[in-house]
Amino acid sequence: KGEALSAVSAKAKEPVSAVPVEATEQEKPAQIPTATPLALPAKPLWLAAIYVASGLLMFIAQGMGMNIVNVNLYQLQGEFSGTATEVAWLSAAYMAPYATLSIALFKIRAQFGLRPFAKWSILVFVVASLLNLFVSDLHSALVVRFISGCAGAPISSLGFIYVLEAFPPEKKLTEGLCVALMGTLLAAPIARMVSPGLLDINGWHALYTLELGLALISMAIIYALPVTPPPRAKVIERTDILSYLLMAAG
Repeated sequence: KGEALSAVSAKAKEPVSAVPVEATEQEKPAQIPTATPLALPAKPLWLAAIYVASGLLMFIAQGMGMNIVNVNLYQLQGEFSGTATEVAWLSAAYMAPYATLSIALFKIRAQFGLRPFAKWSILVFVVASLLNLFVSDLHSALVVRFISGCAGAPISSLGFIYVLEAFPPEKKLTEGLCVALMGTLLAAPIARMVSPGLLDINGWHALYTLELGLALISMAIIYALPVTPPPRAKVIERTDILSYLLMAAG
């Protein structure tokens, strides 16, 4: 018994090999360090106010083009010598591309970048507003209204982006979204207030001279006041074109 106890105690005093410890450490899964996103500094109050005012102006510029016809249907019957149904087609010609393009433009903005998207969108919007000044009859007005609907869809998105840019990330979807949604409702009452006086001055052309002026101011804002661009991603697929055509036709 004494010899057995001495053998056990001798083994207990032997140094433990480090090989099993190294093997255990190698068996542990490697921990991948996660990069924490950089928090953008809060904008000064004066700069945040400029972004909010810019976004609201874009809402008004886009909404005036959409609501000027809706609030002046009876006056425009005499302007174009048409019936109430024919003049109502002006509103339908605007809303058809506006409602469908708003969905497709999300992928275009994500793939090609926010800054090029904003610059090209406002240029198209200015050209569409300028074309309204050359309208001479109901048929040309329908064509121009369709083009205006295509050009107005991205301006509404830019209005949201500029308003939300003024708020910190934790307030974008609360306070920022409330202000942006309020901005979408400003154009209709403003169009009702200014339309009678403009119609007395020069009819249809006076209405859309105001829209052209708002479009030019919006273009100056977009070129002078950039927003934080989100990362680009390849999101457009070949089937998206077919999907959009089916959605637009339906």
